[in-house]
Amino acid sequence: MVNEETKKSLGILLFTTPYSSEYTDTAIRLADAALAKGHDVTIFAYGDSVHNFTIGQKAKGITNAETEFQTLIEKKGLKVELCGTCLSFRGITESNIIKGAVPSSMHNLCSLIDRCDRFVSLT
Repeated sequence: MVNEETKKSLGILLFTTPYSSEYTDTAIRLADAALAKGHDVTIFAYGDSVHNFTIGQKAKGITNAETEFQTLIEKKGLKVELCGTCLSFRGITESNIIKGAVPSSMHNLCSLIDRCDRFVSLT
């Protein structure tokens, strides 16, 4: 296990919709691997990527973003922030997003970038 003093943090900025490219799957696998090593991981969803965290996805035979992200949040401690403006533009309310994903802001994104040891942008 990682000592709290040496614990690293990873930020992931996700831009893509759940099933339009491999970036959602990459974010899931990268977050899972970093969490397994004991690191803090936060995903910030921007633009259409907020759809990765909505309730009621019907994906079968491929990675189901809703299910995978929910598991990482509940069982492994993934933190997820969703651009509040992006949610609003798309008509997505808090009742439509998975438990543990929280509306956020560009100010919080800037803070995330500043405090993370590593930051990855998946666009």
